[in-house]
Amino acid sequence: MQISEDRISHLAHKVIDRLWRSDLVDFPDEPRSLQRVKSAIAEFFSASEEIDLAVRRKLASYSQSKVPGSREWEILYRKFYEEEAAKRR
Repeated sequence: MQISEDRISHLAHKVIDRLWRSDLVDFPDEPRSLQRVKSAIAEFFSASEEIDLAVRRKLASYSQSKVPGSREWEILYRKFYEEEAAKRR
């Protein structure tokens, strides 16, 4: 899933605001903290996209092709996605 810089920035600001309002964190260097949150969000979506591509390739390699969106395809997709995500942790 592609996500724009504007969307990443918006999400990062929401995270920072929620942490601060919940009195969970004090940010001595707010711009640096904001940049770190932006980086984490971007990395998450990048990894998610890589996992998605790997799972789709795996499903496409089956001799009996699965129809995307079918119940069987969805079940296998979720299973393979979880396995691939676990490998990358």
